[in-house]
Amino acid sequence: MTTRDFGMGFIGRGHFGNDERAKIKEEWSKMTDSEKLEFMNKWMEGADRHEDRFSIEAIDSRCEKWMNMSREEKEAFLTEKKKAMENRMHGMHRGFGFGFGQ
Repeated sequence: MTTRDFGMGFIGRGHFGNDERAKIKEEWSKMTDSEKLEFMNKWMEGADRHEDRFSIEAIDSRCEKWMNMSREEKEAFLTEKKKAMENRMHGMHRGFGFGFGQ
């Protein structure tokens, strides 16, 4: 079994399906070294901002964003999260050989 069987990588679960991953790899291969460096610097800056995700300010911000969403936006958000969880669970069961959902 390889980690690619169910969207896992060396760092953790993958956030993209096979089609999206192939598209990203193709775009990456077309980038120059300076573009890759700029992209990774921006990505690392974004990762650094997540250190305080459990601060009062960060939680308040997310709550405010949620409360300002319409009912339809909330339903779409939850549907997307449920679908992602189902895909993750299906991949894990298939990858670990549990046989569920096959």
